[in-house]
This record gives sequence, C-alpha cells and structure tokens, in this order.
Amino acid sequence: MRAAAALTILFLVLPLAGAAAKDLEHGRQLAARWCAACHAIGDEPTRFRRAQPFVAIAAKESVTREMLVKFLLLPHATMANNPLSTADADDLAGYILSLKK
Repeated sequence: MRAAAALTILFLVLPLAGAAAKDLEHGRQLAARWCAACHAIGDEPTRFRRAQPFVAIAAKESVTREMLVKFLLLPHATMANNPLSTADADDLAGYILSLKK
C-alpha cells in the first residue's frame, strides 16, 4: 500500500519538476533577451554593469518571488519597458531566485 502511494506521488511530482525546469529556462531566456544589457544574469563573474547582478538580487533576504513579479510588471524609468506577461514575470522571478546560493 505504501509503495503504491509513493509511486502515485512520484508520478504526480515528476511532471511538475519538468515544468519548473522549463519555466526556469524560459526565465533565463527572458533575462538574456531583456536584462543582460544592464544586469549580470547568471553565475558569470560580475563585471561592471549599470544594475545589480541577479545573483546579488537573489541573495537579499527581503526579496521574494511575489515582490519580484510585481516589480517586473511595473514601469520603471531605469528599466526598459519590456512587454512582460504575468507568466513571463513569474518565470523571470523564478530564474533570478534560482541563483540564490
């Protein structure tokens, strides 16, 4: 009985893990397209950019996914006005937070 329950959970969770990885990859692609001109977007050594590296943003204790999504959806004078949907902003926020060490 426990084995059947474990298998059921496994089959329910595995597709979600694949979807999460796909969302992170989509977030990485968005970062490369929209953010890389100003931010260091990955684990590469930080070189001077106009804005904080994503690794530094992710490391802040106060930063949450919800906060990042809301921030990304608002227009900002210092950021390009990129047409992000809520799903895009969520994927991008997830990618940024995945860089937390």
